[in-house]
Amino acid sequence: MGVAYATIKVRNIITGSEALELRVKVDSGATMLVLPGWVQERLKFPVIRKQQVKYADERTELRDVVYGVEVEVCGRKGVFDAIIEPHKEYGLLGAIVMEELDLIVEPREMKLYPNPRSPEVPMAEIE
Repeated sequence: MGVAYATIKVRNIITGSEALELRVKVDSGATMLVLPGWVQERLKFPVIRKQQVKYADERTELRDVVYGVEVEVCGRKGVFDAIIEPHKEYGLLGAIVMEELDLIVEPREMKLYPNPRSPEVPMAEIE
């Protein structure tokens, strides 16, 4: 499977900031939302904790986790925590956001879409 990219809008719900557009790599194998340091510098999300992160090359680092990140993508919105990656230029959209907003990656076009089983609003599966 290839790599998918999308453009999302993010804003700080605590300060009521204006939304800014951010290019993200879509990776259902990643867990959390990751924002570049420059987004944190502009929107000033509150840091709520530190978290150990592990990279594909097995390195680990301690990173800030912020709260109050409103994400809008594919006409759907939610509020999430995010890891701040100081030196990245783009973001990373992981499984937590994709699950909560009920989004899927269409494998032929490598684009992010609302789940066709629930095109109007996100659906959560509860057993």
